[in-house]
Order: sequence, then structure tokens, then C-alpha cells
Amino acid sequence: MEKAIAVVSGKGGVGKTTFSANTGLAMMSLGNEVTVLDGDLSNSNLGLQLGFFQFPIGLHDALAGNMPIEKAVYSHPSGLRVVPSSVSLGCTRQGTHPGRMKRLMSEIRGIVLVDCPPGIGQDVQAIMKACDDSIVITNPEIPAVTDALKVIQVAREVGREPIGIVLNRTGDKYELRPEEVEAMCGIKVLGCIPEDRAVKRSIFNRNPVLYEKPLSKSSLAFMEIAASLSGTEYSRPGMLMLRRLIRR
Repeated sequence: MEKAIAVVSGKGGVGKTTFSANTGLAMMSLGNEVTVLDGDLSNSNLGLQLGFFQFPIGLHDALAGNMPIEKAVYSHPSGLRVVPSSVSLGCTRQGTHPGRMKRLMSEIRGIVLVDCPPGIGQDVQAIMKACDDSIVITNPEIPAVTDALKVIQVAREVGREPIGIVLNRTGDKYELRPEEVEAMCGIKVLGCIPEDRAVKRSIFNRNPVLYEKPLSKSSLAFMEIAASLSGTEYSRPGMLMLRRLIRR
């Protein structure tokens, strides 16, 4: 494992899973080896969002010591490597031990992005302890940012100061500006993902939006954030309007 990054949020529904899948694919397209892992054992979503409805081995098997973690890695048609978690009720009672999780992730090649459960529960804290860094996903609204503050505080308490915040579903005039969020949270905003109908369509089709619409405004934002995280040079392609018309 090169590095493990916990993707966290103070509440559900802010786009954490969408961010994990698309940023993982974006980092891959920039030359990195990336695996996205569904760390939500109680209410897994990553696998479902990418079309993995049934699979013989998942994260829960590796945590239980039944299988090596590489046996639980699956490839999406986009090329993204995914470790899904079971949706079985029996597996939701399985806790996450930071030492066991860290050992499993160390067996995965390259960068690991962990799509964490929402909130500040014990499982989230265990995953943050097992990871090297954390990123906070939130919407640019006061209630969501207030919840993000809680998970930032917890991250600091476990010694994992977040490397930044990502604002998802931006573009409304009635929302907090990035500088306001930075002032409230005390950490930098890594980027903003604009509201984009292409994202809804891609989720319906069980694909990352970067795979379906690589020139969409959200895809370009994911690419910029991925470049920042991986220390890679990236420039938006030129003649975007013409390229988008041709792809249609």
C-alpha cells in the first residue's frame, strides 16, 4: 500500500460514495494505482452504486480472516478496482478493528480510498486510525458544514488532521462560499464539485460520471481534485464546448 485515505462526512447523503468512486478513477487516469474500498459494513453503498449486487467474497470475509483481501478486489468496466462490502444483515454486526483494517489495506497495491460510514461512530474512528489521511466531504450548506465540523474534530482527536474539505453539489447562489467554509472549519477547501445532472444519470447506470461523461463539469472537477491529491500535473482540455458537442 502506498497510502490510505479515509473519505468521511458528518452526515449521509452528501456525495461521499460518488466522490470516492470518481476520484479513484480520476487518480487512475493520472497514472496512479488505486483501489476504492467500501468501509461501511452497516449500510454499504459503493458496490451497489457501481453495479456489484452479488459477489462471492467481500470486505467482511477479509476482516473475518477467511480470505486474503486481494480475493475481494473486483474490476468495474471503467477499470476501477473496488472492494465491496456485503449488504447482508448478518455482516452489519461485524466491527472494524483499526489494526486488522490497516493490515488488510497494507496488502493492497497503490493508493487506497476508503468510503467510510457517515457520522462519527466507532467504525469511522477505527478506519481513520487505520488510514494515513482523511478527506471531508460536505455540501455548502450550514447544517451540512456543522456536521462536517464534528467529524473534523473527531479526526483531530484520533490524530488524523484532514488534508482538506471537498464541497459537493455546488453552484447555487444560496450557499456558503469556499472561503466561508474554510473559516468555519479551519482547513482548506480542496475543490468544489458542481451540481451536474450527468452525475445522477451515471449513478442510475451504475457507472462513475468520469467514465460516462469525462468532459462534464463534474468530471473535470474530480480530475482537478485527483491531481491535487496525487501531486500530478493536470490542465483542463481545450475547446471544451466543441469537444462536448462532438461527443454528443
